[in-house]
Amino acid sequence: MVRSKRRAAWESCMKPRTSFAVLSLAILACLSARATAEDLLSADGRYGVGVLRTEFVDPARAMQVANEASAPRRLPAVVWYPAQAATQERAVGYLSEAGIATTLPAIARLFAYPPTDLQSLASARVRAQANALPARTKGGFPVVVYSHGLFLYPEQNTALAMQLASHGYIVVSIAHPGDAADLRLQDGTLVPTQPMGQADDPRFAEAWKILAAGADLSARRQALAIYAQAQPGSRVGRAATQWRDDAIFVANAIHAQHEPQALRQVMEHADRNRLAFVGMSMGGAAAAAGCRHVVACQAAVNLDGQNLDADLYDSPVQRPLLLMLSDWPRYGLLPPQPKDPAFSPNDLAYEPWRTAGQDPRIVRLRVQGLRHLGFTDLGLLVGQKRVERFGDLAPADAAAAVNDVVLTFLDVQLRGQVPATLDAAIARHPALVPHKPVQVQRWIEQEQDGTKD
Repeated sequence: MVRSKRRAAWESCMKPRTSFAVLSLAILACLSARATAEDLLSADGRYGVGVLRTEFVDPARAMQVANEASAPRRLPAVVWYPAQAATQERAVGYLSEAGIATTLPAIARLFAYPPTDLQSLASARVRAQANALPARTKGGFPVVVYSHGLFLYPEQNTALAMQLASHGYIVVSIAHPGDAADLRLQDGTLVPTQPMGQADDPRFAEAWKILAAGADLSARRQALAIYAQAQPGSRVGRAATQWRDDAIFVANAIHAQHEPQALRQVMEHADRNRLAFVGMSMGGAAAAAGCRHVVACQAAVNLDGQNLDADLYDSPVQRPLLLMLSDWPRYGLLPPQPKDPAFSPNDLAYEPWRTAGQDPRIVRLRVQGLRHLGFTDLGLLVGQKRVERFGDLAPADAAAAVNDVVLTFLDVQLRGQVPATLDAAIARHPALVPHKPVQVQRWIEQEQDGTKD
């Protein structure tokens, strides 16, 4: 994918000028060329973007894991898809009216943001059409099942979803009620965010500390056995399983042509055998954990989600995986994770430890200058305390890197583009640093040599 016109225009503005008058005119032009948040919530593919809202219903599971009477489990979804006609109008609000009234105050509460800092989410509009006529293509469009982050919301990566839709992907972003920011179901029922840490098995947190910061692999093997036993007794562990199962249910419903009625017209133009799971934070971990359980899922993308699935430690993920990580050596992420660039706790997942870093289908990247929430649209839309909240990487550069690399990775895995195109996409963005699980490799070598640090 070539540079966007917006980016090229801004770079052109920054060229040296020969006179003060020319420089003054250039500054005015540059100020008008700079992308607004709403400009960044646009897409550059060949298709227009349609958007609709619907709800999946799983009669076999409950809304709350510990409360069978809360069945069925309802999963609100926002769907972005290729539309027949493009629009230059910002015809759709970034959030729905229910989202503005219910979800926005919850985000402020959960992240301790002053409500005024989030007003841009209420006013932002995007270049998409509600319920637009879907585009058609020979063979159908691939489908992406997207999962948001903990305490977040299904629109949190609208910039990415619109970019994918404009390039011919149907993106089904599901909410995970109870762990999402407060939301309303289609019938108006309020589902508030459930608190964390209720009657947790304390062994889970203790085992996690050793996985993140233990002395060696031997200590981690012992901790992993305890971690697996304690996971069902942990609020986070139960949520991780539920989120994985949410994504699996939605993917299987789509594959079996059991999607909601409101989605039928769009899915008539889908290739139900070409699916991918994508997510951010806990949603990214769920995407990586769930894809291997769905025959039609051909690839997964994890945007800075720490693996929580005990079965994926020291084990293959069984699908091509793109893992994009925040800049933990600078900002940290989950205590007590060390700020060692040679080690991320996710290095313990997705591959057997003895062959860590050897599977070419597993792509691990660190995004320099980006904090965890910088993977979301909040970095584009919330201007206050930007570095403190999202990192010092410019939001436009962060969004461009994520959108470009995710799109290219999916094109390689689902559309047969040559792998070199992914290498080129990574090279286009100076903030992206390929990450190798160096410390895990060292530990394996030490075990084989019978030595320790």
